[in-house]
Amino acid sequence: MSKLLDLLAQQKQLEEQIKSLQSNEQEAKVMKFVEELEALRNKYAYTVPDFLDVVHSLHRVKTPAKTPTSVSVKTPKVAKPQYKVVVDGVEVVLREASQGTMKPDLEKVVKAAGFTKYKDYVADLIKKNKVKTFDDLIKKLKGVPVTA
Repeated sequence: MSKLLDLLAQQKQLEEQIKSLQSNEQEAKVMKFVEELEALRNKYAYTVPDFLDVVHSLHRVKTPAKTPTSVSVKTPKVAKPQYKVVVDGVEVVLREASQGTMKPDLEKVVKAAGFTKYKDYVADLIKKNKVKTFDDLIKKLKGVPVTA
């Protein structure tokens, strides 16, 4: 029985809110507009979803998908150019990169030079050759582009 009393109390509160909103000029305009929209929808026998589609199409409103999916276009990864150079009498293929796995021959050269990371090895080469960028290093070591 207490549920019934709660519902009746809520109904009374809602009726009071409706009365106060109906006296508000702005709310009255909204109600009139809604009534006119419903009359148009009924006149042309549109279902609610079809009617919304028409209104959205008119104003080009994009509604989010129920299950959002990525629409980004994946660009293919462009491999960084590789250059064949001679360092300390050993021919090595270098590329501008700071991550990834090294090929076995390159890994041997890097470890022989006392480094565990390729980026540290390249940084040391840049420092030893007194250049500022990787491109300058390749120019100084007279690197030849390697095609895949």
